[in-house]
Amino acid sequence: MKTKIKLVIILLSVACAVFFAFRGQLAEAQTKTETAGQKFKNIKVLTDLPADQLGKVMNLFTADLGVDCSFCHEGENFEKDGKKPKDDARKMIKMTMAINKDNFNNRPQVTCNSCHNGHHEPQNVPNLNPVPEPERPAQPTTKPTVDQIVDKYITALGGAAKLSKITSRTIKASRIEPDGKTVEPETVWFKSGKYVASTTYGKIAVTEGYSGTEAWKRGENSFIDLKADEAEQIKREAELFSPANIKAIYPTMTYRLLDRIDGREVYVVTAATASNVRETLFFNVLSGLLVRRSTSTQTMFGIFVYQVDYADYKDFAGIKVPTTIRYSMPGIRWTRKILEVKNNGPVEDVRFAKP
Repeated sequence: MKTKIKLVIILLSVACAVFFAFRGQLAEAQTKTETAGQKFKNIKVLTDLPADQLGKVMNLFTADLGVDCSFCHEGENFEKDGKKPKDDARKMIKMTMAINKDNFNNRPQVTCNSCHNGHHEPQNVPNLNPVPEPERPAQPTTKPTVDQIVDKYITALGGAAKLSKITSRTIKASRIEPDGKTVEPETVWFKSGKYVASTTYGKIAVTEGYSGTEAWKRGENSFIDLKADEAEQIKREAELFSPANIKAIYPTMTYRLLDRIDGREVYVVTAATASNVRETLFFNVLSGLLVRRSTSTQTMFGIFVYQVDYADYKDFAGIKVPTTIRYSMPGIRWTRKILEVKNNGPVEDVRFAKP
């Protein structure tokens, strides 16, 4: 009996030691997280916000209020005070944080969008001509399997045999901004899980790429710091060049439900990469083609959604490629309109290396 008691005491001691060691490591990791207050000038309210969330939160604010940065800021002198909307914004941020603290255990349940809904003034009058929420389609009696959905997708693109023969691709495209007027030339290269896209703005080229091991982005004279989720999406562009490997890209895939996008029925599939990055994939029921994928990042002020829509699939040498690709996130949207596709042309490996 005494031996058993001693053993229990020893086990409890070990468990406590592990627990407190873990708490110590967690606290240390948290203290190492750079905050917006530490990194940026004149941060008066969002001092505890992780620094790498500030850009996303600002984009959420612009989308929630339907404004741009100049609504609160003086050009690119973001730390400068003097504009009333900036002072008002600080008050509203405090109010929103207090609501979530007092009512939702600090979860960002209430955001700027809850009241503003895309307008710079909160909306206090109900819409007298609301658009009815479309009904979700009746769910299939027999649910499709992920294998069936993926197989139909691969077949719709041209089949695994043809896809396996495409080892490189060069794309000429135009980047169209939300106003529909600004058109910038783009060139995109793919090769064996590698990717580079170069967009020209006047005389300035912005290039992003994935070398097979590293994602990078370069502006006119220097590299642009990438957040983990931004690097992940550049990597995904490279990986999806080989759609026949979609199950390797997403080792975990689960059928969720039948829904609609733009009036067309889609199968909704939740997917996760080997590193547990979660995305949602939407496949057209009739054509089998992938029409949307989305992922999200939780911030202190709501969910930052990154969405890519694929449309206007056309045949290039027996392989279908989406020729209209729309990229959307809070406060940022653009469209890649593909004009020319060349499969299996010469593409140098050096092109994909970080310059």
